[in-house]
Amino acid sequence: MTNSLIEGRDANMAVERFSSHFAEPMDCDSSRGKAMKKWKLLTGSMCAGIFMSAIVVAATNTSDNWDDGQLHGWLGNTAATVVSVPAAGGNPGGYLLSASAVTGNPYRTIGAMNHEDRYTGDLAAAGVHRVSVDLNLLSGQSTWVRLRMRYRDFSHNGWVYQLDGSMPVSQWRHYEVNFDPNWTDAQAIAAGWVQESTSASFRDTMADVYSMEVRLLMPVAAVPNTQLGIDNFYLYATGSNGTATAVPVLSLPVLVLLVGGIVFLGYRRLAR
Repeated sequence: MTNSLIEGRDANMAVERFSSHFAEPMDCDSSRGKAMKKWKLLTGSMCAGIFMSAIVVAATNTSDNWDDGQLHGWLGNTAATVVSVPAAGGNPGGYLLSASAVTGNPYRTIGAMNHEDRYTGDLAAAGVHRVSVDLNLLSGQSTWVRLRMRYRDFSHNGWVYQLDGSMPVSQWRHYEVNFDPNWTDAQAIAAGWVQESTSASFRDTMADVYSMEVRLLMPVAAVPNTQLGIDNFYLYATGSNGTATAVPVLSLPVLVLLVGGIVFLGYRRLAR
């Protein structure tokens, strides 16, 4: 992950420098020599486009708002939880809806989790220092709602941070959790984190996160009708000035335009 996007001016300069290595001046004026020069220049531009797109891809997929109707890798947090994406009613637009399966829920918990690389792995190396999310208890009751980060694989538990207790119904609320992934256990506990059984230290967990999860516990009587809305889930990284900054997200159309612009620059040089 990265905290900054490449400005258009810097991208152009990078293409010029990158392409120049493939287009050294030639003494030969033959058609073959000119064709080879153009081929090298075009190849350089295309390579630069791929290189720049790889940098941009590293800055994508670090948040979800579900406005496009897709799950984006989010799953029910237990076998008795189901998730879906309503098109409206979120904060705003679409959102992730979590509820108990119609067959029952012996765990008394609903929520959602994600195992994708963009939300897991080494959070310290990625510079992640904040998680934020909007939640809405659409119906039923909650005993508590927690942010949970699990260690390494399914055989381990992890660390949790309580976001709320008994939530009001039908009200979107915004939550932010600030932390240092290099904290000692004592520092994490003092900041409100709780270590689950059979889990690694806080520092080791943040260096090898297996899953990112929002988890709600409910009373037994509330299991059939409790539903949780989740929206605007973000990871944040620390900027150079020490402040928490949202990790940038680029949509596919923007990425296509950027790469297309880089290749166009190569063609423009060919026309000179």
